[in-house]
Amino acid sequence: MQIKQQSGNVLLNILLIIMFIIIAVLIYILAGGKMPKLQRSAGVQSPNMELADKQNSVQQMIKNPAEFSDGLTNPDFSQQYQLDEFGAGVAERDIFDIDINNDGRRDRITRTRNENGTSHFFYQYKIELNQNGQFVDITPDGFRTTEGAECALQKLQFVFQPEFKVIKISRDWDTSWDTPTMAYRTMYTINNNELSAHEKTQLKTVCDVTDLF
Repeated sequence: MQIKQQSGNVLLNILLIIMFIIIAVLIYILAGGKMPKLQRSAGVQSPNMELADKQNSVQQMIKNPAEFSDGLTNPDFSQQYQLDEFGAGVAERDIFDIDINNDGRRDRITRTRNENGTSHFFYQYKIELNQNGQFVDITPDGFRTTEGAECALQKLQFVFQPEFKVIKISRDWDTSWDTPTMAYRTMYTINNNELSAHEKTQLKTVCDVTDLF
């Protein structure tokens, strides 16, 4: 009888403790408290997943490389042309009508892409001033790019603000197309309705002059 009475007392005590816990929780909730949330353990990323993430990042960079701009955007005229059977000829011509000497008249810059059926190509530029309705060619000699799959040996960039100028960075060809040589930067500005070079600066030895813009 004594054992049964002790067991009954233990059970009664357990029930009382459970009841007190339930009452305490109810009071906490009614007072505006929130039930604690179960915390999930953070999963550990496997080495394979980390490698895949790195590969995806590299692929994204390859898909969206930083592209060089020659400063000419939104042409007023653009036309593509059919190349010959060897993939050579004029591929595209863009014309930009813009006042470059601040005389209130729209001058003209023409950019022509020329292909030769290989990985090498070039852009030819022509700059014309509008003088009383007549377009006068003021293009300096050699105003074109020299570029290909390996490296670019010469590129030009047009700047319109605060004043018009053209930056040409070029280097000489050596024993092979991708042999680095010393690059030079030449600045062109308009003086007396002529586009002339007034500054030539030695830069450094490179393969692709695009890296110096």
